[in-house]
Amino acid sequence: MPNPPLFLCKNLLINLINKGLLSEKYTNINNSAGFARKMSNLLTAEQVVMEMFYPQELIDEIRMQNDIVSVISEYITLKPKGSSYFGLCPFHNESTPSFSVSADKQFYYCFGCGESGNVYSFIMRMEGCDFPEAVKKLADRAHIALPEAEYSAEQARTEKLKQQIYEAHRAAGRYYYAALHSKNGERALEYLNGRGVKPEIQKKFGIGYAPSGRDRLCRYLGEKGFSREVMVKSGLVMESKDGKGLYDRFFNRLMFPIFDLQGRPVAFGGRVIDKGEPKYLNSPETIVFSKSKNLYGMNFAKAARKREIILVEGYMDMISIYQAGFPNVVAGLGTAFNSEHARTLRKLAESVILLYDSDEAGTRAALRAIPVLVGSGFDVKVTQVTGAKDADEFIKKYGPEEFGKLIVDAVSHITFRINCAKRNYNMDNADHRVRFAEDAARVLADVPNDIERDVYTKETAAVCGIDEAALRSRVSKIMDADEGEFLKAAERKRKRVYSDGESRDIRPKGIAEAQKSVLSLAAENDRVLKAVFAAVKPEEFEDGVYRRLAERIYNDSLEGKKSEPADMVSCFETLEEQNTAAAVFAVKNSIDDMGMLEKAITENVRLIRKNYADRLISEAETAEDIKRLVELKRNIDRLNITIADS
Repeated sequence: MPNPPLFLCKNLLINLINKGLLSEKYTNINNSAGFARKMSNLLTAEQVVMEMFYPQELIDEIRMQNDIVSVISEYITLKPKGSSYFGLCPFHNESTPSFSVSADKQFYYCFGCGESGNVYSFIMRMEGCDFPEAVKKLADRAHIALPEAEYSAEQARTEKLKQQIYEAHRAAGRYYYAALHSKNGERALEYLNGRGVKPEIQKKFGIGYAPSGRDRLCRYLGEKGFSREVMVKSGLVMESKDGKGLYDRFFNRLMFPIFDLQGRPVAFGGRVIDKGEPKYLNSPETIVFSKSKNLYGMNFAKAARKREIILVEGYMDMISIYQAGFPNVVAGLGTAFNSEHARTLRKLAESVILLYDSDEAGTRAALRAIPVLVGSGFDVKVTQVTGAKDADEFIKKYGPEEFGKLIVDAVSHITFRINCAKRNYNMDNADHRVRFAEDAARVLADVPNDIERDVYTKETAAVCGIDEAALRSRVSKIMDADEGEFLKAAERKRKRVYSDGESRDIRPKGIAEAQKSVLSLAAENDRVLKAVFAAVKPEEFEDGVYRRLAERIYNDSLEGKKSEPADMVSCFETLEEQNTAAAVFAVKNSIDDMGMLEKAITENVRLIRKNYADRLISEAETAEDIKRLVELKRNIDRLNITIADS
């Protein structure tokens, strides 16, 4: 392929810069023949950007160091089935698993919604980020250092705004802390001291006070040089309805700074001093803060370097537990615990002790959090205080030593769930015992570990006075039924396989399906590959994903290499392209009838070649060219592909 003209290279870069995709430093290429050669081998404008950010070898290394089963297991629960793993698809609502992850091919495919891709695609979809960000996240996970990347103008503006918001929060924190120790903050400080929070802890956590008055912080930040945009986008200040005035979000509240894992102040939580609603008010969502990802005290828990975390509901519980000598504690921010919170915790710990309030609301919250934590791979235990309404009150009444015993005596989430079910029944009533045993059996059927299930089955049978063998039998039946539904649902969703076991129909439904089918078979079988590329050239595939895949598979074969599906998907950066590429390799082809296979491939290749001929005819400039191409198209019908024996 000839090198593209240098002026075209330069124009492409200028377009990329105008789109905010590339730094201006790359436009200085007037004498760069080497750059022109590089351009001739790149497939997309996006790849130009990525080649300049990170070399392809590094991208491949990062992918290989992030096993896709391990990565996806951090987000959803996967269950091994043969050579693949299955789970509930995170991209569409479903009640039976159709999401397949291949450890061998290192990519995923959902038989329900068709989503597919490699580990980069998955991170892009789950985190809502672009390809460079996915590379960074996975490099961090694998502890691989990345070279410095260039920011676009827009990225630089966003990064600058983030830094200014961090600084605004630091300034606000200093203001609130000073206000707490001023005459205006006497009542708030009295309240805080009355709750038993020691001065050194108050200082360490940066607890402060937002005084009464609607624009005190606003004026303070303005005097410090912060712009209107920064103040408003930080969430600390709000605009009036007419858009002309500014006023403070927080006033007459005890203020708790919220830090991210890097220890940067990203938000505040404010508690009312007098009567008022809401009791707690948090900062709004901003470009540096998300309630669904952040937890209170996680920067202190990170510093504790313990692989077990105590998860509580409120700020004061967290502070009291920390002050009592248990630094591995975090609290929610007033929202229900979700999978994103779990992903944040995965960066800190492997096991969690849930310590929610002992009332009905706290118990319900714990029961909702358990499956989220278990599904994220945590070892989960649960404990509840007795003789006090929450952990803060328990520590004040009984002291840190008794609290330590409470933590040590935390029970498995299985025991907790069974005990919660037991509370709904009168165990002196035979009918109630039967109904309790049914509820308990369903809990036990969810336990994946055989030894754990055996231990808890014995314990539950003894508690409810039911024969152990009978309970074990009921658990097995529930598991068998669930397993059957799992397998049937997965099989039903294999859209390219007939339920009666007959060979599937791979006749082309169009040019896209024809290319997909041919490439899928060629990538899997060397004999098919040789037969296909003896009959059709890579450039005859339609421009786009399929042609690029054909070129890669063909070139790999010339070099004696096998095309790895995950590597192929990494050649593409948009999710749409990655989905298209991954779908080619998603379903294993199993056609035993060689005659049918040859016929199907022949029909598909004929369609690809005819489509190519039509494109050439539409571009032909002379009558002679058109006549020649029409004759070529007629000859395509005589094409028959034979697959040679190995």
